Amino acid sequence: MNYRISILTIGDEICIGQITNTNASWIANECAKLGADVVIHSTIGDDKEVILNELSRLQKQSHCVLITGGLGPTHDDVTKECLCTYFNDTLVENQDVLNHLQDLFAKRGRELSPRNAMQAMLPTQCTPLQNNLGTAPGMKFVQNGVLIISMPGVPTEMKGLMNHHVLPLIKQEMHDGKFDVVQHKTLMTTGIPESYLADAIGNTEVFLHNSTLAFLPSYSGVRLRITSSGSSFVETENEIARISSYIYNKAGEYIYAEDDKSLAEVVQEKMLLQGKTLSIAESCTGGLLGSIITDVPGSSGYFMGGVECYSNESKIRDVGVREVTITQHGAVSKNVVEELATNIRVKFNTDYGISISGIAGPDGGTDDKPVGTVWIAVANTSRVVALKHQFGNDRKANKERACSTALLMLLKMLSE
Repeated sequence: MNYRISILTIGDEICIGQITNTNASWIANECAKLGADVVIHSTIGDDKEVILNELSRLQKQSHCVLITGGLGPTHDDVTKECLCTYFNDTLVENQDVLNHLQDLFAKRGRELSPRNAMQAMLPTQCTPLQNNLGTAPGMKFVQNGVLIISMPGVPTEMKGLMNHHVLPLIKQEMHDGKFDVVQHKTLMTTGIPESYLADAIGNTEVFLHNSTLAFLPSYSGVRLRITSSGSSFVETENEIARISSYIYNKAGEYIYAEDDKSLAEVVQEKMLLQGKTLSIAESCTGGLLGSIITDVPGSSGYFMGGVECYSNESKIRDVGVREVTITQHGAVSKNVVEELATNIRVKFNTDYGISISGIAGPDGGTDDKPVGTVWIAVANTSRVVALKHQFGNDRKANKERACSTALLMLLKMLSE
């Protein structure tokens, strides 16, 4: 039997899309690391009746319910009131929490207001979980063997409570011998569409047995998530290793990393390991590749810079492409990206140069060069590799695919 966790997010601002629910994804990921089975994410507004009904539903389907939101000191924070109703309880002042609040405000040089002091009013049945980063304590309840924990919705406060209190509690509950362990492993692929990847791997019934394999596509590639459950971590690790080996044998050429590591991170590791440097010339991607590269901390160790040469004039003036090359072949061509990659490498005195030129869309395509046509080149000190790619009609998708393809081309050249 798996240890089942449900996550309940409370807040009108989440429901109407004003704030993105990053809390639930973070909580789920941390619980999954422990081997728990996160079965439900539920997001509801600040409606008392809805909260009570949803809490009842989740409790029936879970061993643990984790609640975030609605614990603030204002009138629209109704979670504590709902928990009192749900457990048929009353609020009383908790002296330990009040002392903590007084110390907290004293350190800040502020007086504890009556409104903030109300945070020390807690249901009698709860065990308070000290919040060292804010005023609202977490609250732990146990009813009919189900662990129910309420936490503030502020991400830093929630994470502090999870790390110091909640995750250790869950770990302790899971390791009493009653529950199976659930583990996940992710294989990151790029350069192959989802359907072709599925064909390459073949019939999953042949090798999955009691485990599962999920295909999670994005513009930059397909994530393969393997999930296995068993009586111990050793059992699930062995099963995941067996399945991973099978997939590598079938589609290993498209796998560039494991466990959600980005392509830019893998490229950076190889570049730094080999002591190489990179510069880029971007046209249709408009600086996106440089942004992706520099999103990874430490990229300054190998990335020397780039030029956003969106116009033909910029290609000629800033990167040194010959005007005759553009006139004869067009800006979206093998010849132009070869000159761009070579010249940018020389301009920045780097070991590698990448160039991208294409028609991102939705306009600008022709019969010979329809929307989605992108030429990409990678140059080093000895050669230039230029490849034509035909993506789709979506501008955003074409830009992201061009960037991931360029990084993959660089990675392949680094691995030769």
